[in-house]
Amino acid sequence: MVKQNQINRSFSGLLEDLFNGHAGRYFRDEALNDNWMRNNYQVPVNVKENETGYSISVVAPGIAKEDLKLQINDKVLTIAFEQSEDQKKEEGKWLRHEFKVRGFKRSFTLGDQVDTEKISAKFENGILNLDLPKKEAVIATNKVIDII
Repeated sequence: MVKQNQINRSFSGLLEDLFNGHAGRYFRDEALNDNWMRNNYQVPVNVKENETGYSISVVAPGIAKEDLKLQINDKVLTIAFEQSEDQKKEEGKWLRHEFKVRGFKRSFTLGDQVDTEKISAKFENGILNLDLPKKEAVIATNKVIDII
């Protein structure tokens, strides 16, 4: 005789099992205030390579370009935004206040092939686009070599 196991669990119980007791970090409103989320937040980026260089796109909605900091130290490119707490006195009482921009910092180690003197940045529609050109000697050339 084969006996079937009866699973009498709630959906949230299954989620807790699936996420080893940490489902609340991902599926509850409290996750927005969780120190784990604040300390492990990384702003999304896209990195692309082409023949002449690399491009990095950083999504940064709600941030003024003046608040973004770009810096290169010892071949490490750092993109940062430090959130300043606005202490403006406002009328009314917030019933729910989720719209908030967090600070972030992303760093990228640049190889010898990147021409750091020619890196450029443009901020448009909440996206920071960086152009990192390759040094001339590194740009691949297509050439047929004749054997004599």
